[in-house]
Amino acid sequence: MHAETIELEEGTRVELWARGPGAIRALIDGVVVWQVPALSEHPGYYKYHHREACAVTFEWDEPESILWVYSWEPGRVEDCGITVWEFGATGITRRTGTEIDAWMRADTKRPGLHFSPIRQWMNDPNGLCRIGETWHLFYQFHPSGTDWGPMHWGHAVSTDLFHWTHMPVFLHPEQNCWQLGATGGAFSGNAFRDRDGAQMFFYTERLPAYDLFSGYREIQKLARPGRGLVTAESITTVLETRPDGVEHDFRDPKVWWDAVRGEYRMILGASLDGDPAVLLYGSENLLDWRYLGPLYRAPARFRGEGARAVECPDFFEIDGKWVLVMGFVGHTDPVSGRHNLLYALVGDFRDDRFVPDNDALQLLDFGTDFYAMQSCAADGRQIAFAWLFNWEDRKPPGSPYSGEMSLPRELSLDASGRLCMAPAREFEALARERGEVRDGAAALPDAPFDLVLTGGLEGARITATQAGGTSFEVGVTDGVLWVRLPQDDGRIRYDARIAPEADLRVVHDRGIIEIFADGGAVCGTRRNYKHTSPDALTVTTNGRATISHPEA
Repeated sequence: MHAETIELEEGTRVELWARGPGAIRALIDGVVVWQVPALSEHPGYYKYHHREACAVTFEWDEPESILWVYSWEPGRVEDCGITVWEFGATGITRRTGTEIDAWMRADTKRPGLHFSPIRQWMNDPNGLCRIGETWHLFYQFHPSGTDWGPMHWGHAVSTDLFHWTHMPVFLHPEQNCWQLGATGGAFSGNAFRDRDGAQMFFYTERLPAYDLFSGYREIQKLARPGRGLVTAESITTVLETRPDGVEHDFRDPKVWWDAVRGEYRMILGASLDGDPAVLLYGSENLLDWRYLGPLYRAPARFRGEGARAVECPDFFEIDGKWVLVMGFVGHTDPVSGRHNLLYALVGDFRDDRFVPDNDALQLLDFGTDFYAMQSCAADGRQIAFAWLFNWEDRKPPGSPYSGEMSLPRELSLDASGRLCMAPAREFEALARERGEVRDGAAALPDAPFDLVLTGGLEGARITATQAGGTSFEVGVTDGVLWVRLPQDDGRIRYDARIAPEADLRVVHDRGIIEIFADGGAVCGTRRNYKHTSPDALTVTTNGRATISHPEA
């Protein structure tokens, strides 16, 4: 058995996820004060609360059995975050604050500008909010491995949207899904302040499920946080009954206060008689919810194209107009072959009815790696993140984590009423001096770059290479903006039509390509795992090309 003695402060919490074989225990002066004498063959969650400042000896059998472990101190966690532990054959390595940052940056495959978890699996952003000067980003998290599994809410905080402090897990599944051989857990939801300013979170709990595509049960819960939003202090189930015509998909609440109606409102993603739909609910007290009817129901063609339901709907107001954002789970666009797409509608919301200005859905991203977007209003802006991932292009094995977030994006409406996205203004503060790409070529350091093309874009082409191998290509041909990665074989089209005098911005960060054009009304996001550190750039353009190397 391995052992190491560590000094711990009074009140320290140690939280860990582990599976058998083996055991783990804590001793003070040779006396066992906490133990798991036989780890289960299924992953399990365990916690140790240290009562007084002193030395503690930890003993463990198999380092591989300890899947994810950290500690935190209640009096310091809001400033310092968690301390990550790694159990090895020769001892325990602990990292906190800048030590975690340095360890993450040492991974030459990990993007530097885009948020990622320290370890394990991450997907949808949740609970995005700003409290005082601090941004809170919650996210779907599986602490027991780098693949999708029973869902928790991870948590990180930042004052600038780019430098993050990692916090304890905020929400856990209602039941031990691993032990039940099931999936489920704390699914997506949003942050919300009530009329009195109390902070809370609404989310979906998927009860233990044994089929990923049918027969599961999803309910809505309200979580009230403790001090500093470190843990959920109380959790209340507020909605279990589905309306007629709604099957198993009943998820991802977005809650707000409707000042005109003098009540709370909530939308949920679902399907009605097989058509993807967004449902509208009302409440006077946040606990008792009544169904008001569908806010939106997708045209029948989406069901025919494989769409099973709406998920991760967002609904917010910009400049007096209401914007509905949603993904159609299971949908594949028959023309381009793309899936994992997000759409938006802009219109008016009156008397609990959403009336779009135009029935044509706006495609928010033509790249298929920008999904489950969530936004929040703060500082007079609408800020959004999305999960940057595509189920078809999985990360190569061997990485300590899976999943990244997009750059934080600032949302706006243009003169045509289109929803536009651009890197949040905090991104500009990271930029170094912008230089011109001369003679159409540039040598690249192993660092992110931000390339801007102005002037006529027709015929423009951007090619990034690493040791001669293509990292990515972006171009404009006959008024169509396109992006191509090494693995693309032409079966799926990643392109979008742009205006003749459109602008173009390409941000690259170790395999992540984010494209912004036409004032941000046309965006494309791709995730590449080949040649992720390009060393040369070639630009063909009739206009001007400038480049900067932002650094977080």
